Amino acid sequence: MHSVIRSARRFSSAYREILSTANAEKFFDVTRSRLNDTKTGASSSAASSTDISYWQDVVEKYGSFHAKIGELSQLQKMSEENSGDGELKALIEADKQAIESEIEESASSAALAIVPLTDIDVLSKCQMEFTSGVGGTEAMLFAGELMEMYRGYAMRRGWRWNQLQVETAALGGLRSALVSVEGEGVYRALRFEAGVHRVQRIPVTDKSRMHTSTASISVLPEPEDVSVVIPSTDVSIEAMRASGPGGQNVNKRSTAVRVTHKPTGIAVHCMDERFQHLNIQIAFQRLAAIIMQQRVDSVVEKSSSDRKLQVGSKARAEKVRTYNFKDDRVTDHRLRMSFSNLEEFMQGGEGLHHFIERLDEMHMMERLEEILNAEGDASRE
Repeated sequence: MHSVIRSARRFSSAYREILSTANAEKFFDVTRSRLNDTKTGASSSAASSTDISYWQDVVEKYGSFHAKIGELSQLQKMSEENSGDGELKALIEADKQAIESEIEESASSAALAIVPLTDIDVLSKCQMEFTSGVGGTEAMLFAGELMEMYRGYAMRRGWRWNQLQVETAALGGLRSALVSVEGEGVYRALRFEAGVHRVQRIPVTDKSRMHTSTASISVLPEPEDVSVVIPSTDVSIEAMRASGPGGQNVNKRSTAVRVTHKPTGIAVHCMDERFQHLNIQIAFQRLAAIIMQQRVDSVVEKSSSDRKLQVGSKARAEKVRTYNFKDDRVTDHRLRMSFSNLEEFMQGGEGLHHFIERLDEMHMMERLEEILNAEGDASRE
């Protein structure tokens, strides 16, 4: 049996708290005014159909949330006025519980309406890079276990898993690996898995002491169409012969390529496949993901510095998770949440899925606060 040992507070309750602030009310008032001005022709500028649809959804969902808060307030007042009538008070309390549940659902719906999905959020492709860190052989073994964990998770989600580049270690595990993952919601789900993962256990190679080692994960967004991000006119392709012994691998070495993105000077080498066109394809995929990552970094730079969740290049050095085999516990330091049954977790099971969902909710909560605070700050200028 698995269990959450220490849970973060419910995010729906956090949504409710955020949506009850003065900034949220100001945001709603401004959004409602924009919608009304557009409908009546009072606005001096034309609004797009996307904006109008967004405003309508926000007004409807936030309005519903606000109305239910009002209903709860009325019930609370009735309860206080009828404190001496036990039977009536019991009925009122039952109604209050029902409204409380509806408020939680309404808060989540309003938050989803206010925080729009971006083009990056809906990407169905990404690349995961696994690199062994501190800890020698144990770090390489752990890096290999992490890759297998995410492969298992991808299989459970029905995603495609394609290993592009893998450098294994002589004693087992891997030094590094590059994997392409494809499926609905892939990047949105996996982007916060990037960072430094730490393992604490008694290693097979030295049973005399507890050992701590690390592996790092990078998650890069991959565009749906590579040619849109890097037109063929923006790249140069060079055939290369990799250094090393000949023999049965000589053909493989003679098909190595280097693809360079001329506007940025970024170059990607690939020599893993026997056929040159496959190496070119992999190099293009990698290059496109790097360019997309730069765009994500640019967006992140403009966002609030208060975010606890890092995405993009900043995430690579972030210590995100500790796997303690002795105590059968994995802890996510951003969520301040721990999960038992490490064996099931390492198979890409329910525990990992739970963390991934909570991180997505945490990200949405941070974006919600940014949007509402921006409107509140603008109103005070």
